[in-house]
Amino acid sequence: MINNCIIDCETNKCLVCGDPAFSCKIHRNCGGRKDKYNCPIGPGTELKKLLSGIGIKVNSGCKCADRARHMDFMEAKEPGWAERNIENILDWMQEEAKKRKLPFIRAGAKVLVKLAIRRAKN
Repeated sequence: MINNCIIDCETNKCLVCGDPAFSCKIHRNCGGRKDKYNCPIGPGTELKKLLSGIGIKVNSGCKCADRARHMDFMEAKEPGWAERNIENILDWMQEEAKKRKLPFIRAGAKVLVKLAIRRAKN
């Protein structure tokens, strides 16, 4: 029997094996294969990591984690989804920046989203 990973969205680590999600040995829903379609890493997760690196973290009142998971799911289901929907993703980011009373520079956010997409492909 193959166990499933339980990815902690805050630390991006597996609660079963303790490894980072991208190197976890037992990926969620993919039977141990590092199959991009089913594994939990994608552009949403990468964007979350990039934002966390500059001090913008998921908090209890935001939709960030849900949107990151949605991005990962859609990208896995329809490769290229994030690139085709970059304006919607930027709108989500702008909405959250407004709620947090943070400055939002669309061009800078677009660079981060494109970097997240590129990292998710590697």
